[in-house]
Amino acid sequence: MYTELHAHSNFSFLDGASSTHNLIERAVSCGMKALAITDHDGFYNACVFMRLAKEAGIKPIIGVELTFEGKQHLTFLVENEKEYTNLSGLITRGHLAGPKGEPVLSGTELQGRTKGLICLYGCVRSEINRLLIKREIRIAYEAAKKYAELCGKDNFYIELQGHLLPEDKHLYRQSVDIAQALRLKTVASNNVHYATRNRPCSSRCPHLHTARGNT
Repeated sequence: MYTELHAHSNFSFLDGASSTHNLIERAVSCGMKALAITDHDGFYNACVFMRLAKEAGIKPIIGVELTFEGKQHLTFLVENEKEYTNLSGLITRGHLAGPKGEPVLSGTELQGRTKGLICLYGCVRSEINRLLIKREIRIAYEAAKKYAELCGKDNFYIELQGHLLPEDKHLYRQSVDIAQALRLKTVASNNVHYATRNRPCSSRCPHLHTARGNT
């Protein structure tokens, strides 16, 4: 059974288009038993998400997509309630380090602060995918190795996504090669930014992707 692990609500301001309620409603209609909402740089909808998900009978997975230097992205999921504080700490550090409204983390901030966190890389704005798009395969391999060491090999997953974009096949193939070379786990996701196709797409959000029941 497919579970979406990388979805953005309208709390990802100027990026996500659908409300938490609509995302949960769509997940239920697709038969999902769980859903992760990973808004940008904050737990803005966590309380609402937890309540609505439980009312709908699906498991809420708390997460966030953090912004690093160079506007690079990595997504983190909380493995259990006890480790919620680790991700909260990273969010706080990002907001304190960057100017107002522009949180930013350095990669070194992850050292010793990822216990109980699951890291997903797959966003086209991740350091690794940016390198792969530029065909810098060896450097991308070293970057994946670095993050796997920082986050723990068992908690670092390579996301395999397909959005009908020109670079998809290349990213998919090279990501699988890196996963096999480093013996990393892979996971399918969609980087969802709206619940249904009839949700209007903002001109400021050129890479919005739709939620689907499978990949």
